[in-house]
Amino acid sequence: MLFLAVQLPLILWNLSATAPELLHMLVGERLGDGFSMYRDIYDNTAPVSALVYWAVDVLAGRSFLAYRLTAMALLLLQALLLNITLNRHNVYASKNYLPALLYLILGSLSFEFNMLTQLLIGNTFIILSLPYIITLSREGFDNNRLFVGGFMLGLAALSYLPLAMFLLIGIFAVIFFASSTFRSMLLMLCGFVFPYAALITYYLYTNSTQEFIELHLLRPWQLQVTFLRPPADVAKLMAIPAILLMLSLLSSASLPQRLVFQDKFKQLMWVWLFTSFVVIFTREEISVATFILLLPPIAYFSEFFFTSNRKKWLLNLVILLVIGSMLMLRYRHVLHINRFLLLDESPLLLPEEQDLPMQQATVLVLGKDVSYYTQNKPVTPYVNWNLAQRHFGRLNEYQAVFEIHQNFSREMPAYIVDKVNLMPELSYKLPDIFGKYSATGTNGVYRLEK
Repeated sequence: MLFLAVQLPLILWNLSATAPELLHMLVGERLGDGFSMYRDIYDNTAPVSALVYWAVDVLAGRSFLAYRLTAMALLLLQALLLNITLNRHNVYASKNYLPALLYLILGSLSFEFNMLTQLLIGNTFIILSLPYIITLSREGFDNNRLFVGGFMLGLAALSYLPLAMFLLIGIFAVIFFASSTFRSMLLMLCGFVFPYAALITYYLYTNSTQEFIELHLLRPWQLQVTFLRPPADVAKLMAIPAILLMLSLLSSASLPQRLVFQDKFKQLMWVWLFTSFVVIFTREEISVATFILLLPPIAYFSEFFFTSNRKKWLLNLVILLVIGSMLMLRYRHVLHINRFLLLDESPLLLPEEQDLPMQQATVLVLGKDVSYYTQNKPVTPYVNWNLAQRHFGRLNEYQAVFEIHQNFSREMPAYIVDKVNLMPELSYKLPDIFGKYSATGTNGVYRLEK
C-alpha cells in the first residue's frame, strides 16, 4: 500500500517522457509493424526485452503510462517473489516481510526505477531462478529444478546480455548446495544454453544469425563507460542505499552461529552483491536505473540490521529516515526543494513542447536527437544512431553504401533530419536515393519529393 501510494500519483500526474523509453517504444513499434529484430531493426535490445516492448506496443501502442505501469508491476512482483523465496526456505531466523518493504522503498527512490529497462526485465528472471538453484541439498537432487534455474538465468541474459554474468551465482549455488557438483553444473549450463540454442535456430532459418551475433552477442562487451546523468546526481540518489547496505553488512558480520543452510545462503548473496557491482560498472551507460541490480542483496542484508539487538527507537528512526528521504527525493519538485538538491534529470528527458516541422510523418534522424520521433514514425532499420554507424560511419566502404541503398530501396522516409551534415555526401554517392530529397525551410530537414 505504501509503494502504490507513493508511485501512482507520480506516474498518473507527473509523467515525464524520456529518450531511453522512446527508443524502446520505437523498437516495439517496428516489431509490431512486422519487421524482424536485428535484420530490419539495428538495435542492441535483447530478444526477450524486445518481445516485452512488442507486447506493450500491441496492447497499448506508444504509451509512456503503459511502460511506467508495467515497470511498477514488475518491481512489485520482484519484491514479493524475493520475499516469498526467503520465507519459504527459512533463510532468516523468523519469517517476515521486511525485505519486500525495503525493496519497494528503495525501488521508489528515483523515477528511473519506474522505467521499463532491459535490466528491470532481466532482474525479474534472476529472482525467479533463485528458488530453483538453492533447494538442491534441502529437497534432494532434482534434475527439473536445476534445469529450470539455468533456463531462468538464460532468459535473464536474453533480456540483457551482461546479466549472463549472474551465471556465477548459479555456479556458486551448485558448489554450495548440490550433492553432485560436476553433473549439477552441466545440467544448469544446459538449462542456460537451451533458450540461446532455440533462438539461434530461429535466426538461422530467418538468415539473421550474423546480425544477431553482431548486435546482441558482441555489442554489449565494448567497454566504453559513460554516465547518462552527472555522476554527482547518481551518487546523491544512491547514498541512502549505500549507507543502509554498509549498516546491514556490519550487522550480518556480527551474527551468532546459524544453520549451515543459512550461512551458505548468505555467502551466495555476497556473490550476488559482487556480481551486481561488476555488471553495473562495466556497462557502456551508467545511470540510477543500472543500480536496480543491487536491490535484492540490499533487501536481503538489511533484514539483519532491522532485526538486530539495537534499541527499537533507533531502528524505527532509521526506517522513518529512509522513507522520509525517499519521499523528499521523489516529491522534490512538488515541495520546491530541488534548488537545494540540485538534481538534473534533463539528460534523460525529452522536450515537453517542441515545434516540429513535420507531424505524423515517416522520419529518419541522422544523429542522436530522437525527439523528432515523438510525433512521427521511424522507418528504415536505423533506429539507434550509435548502431547506424556500422553503415553511416563507413561511407568510404562499398559494402556499407550498398547496404544503405538496399535499406532505402525498401523504405524511404518522407523526411530526413540531418543533424550530422551527411546529406551532401549521401546525395553524391547515392543520387538515385538521396537526390530525391530537397531542403526545406528548416535547417537540416529534407523532404522527399513526389
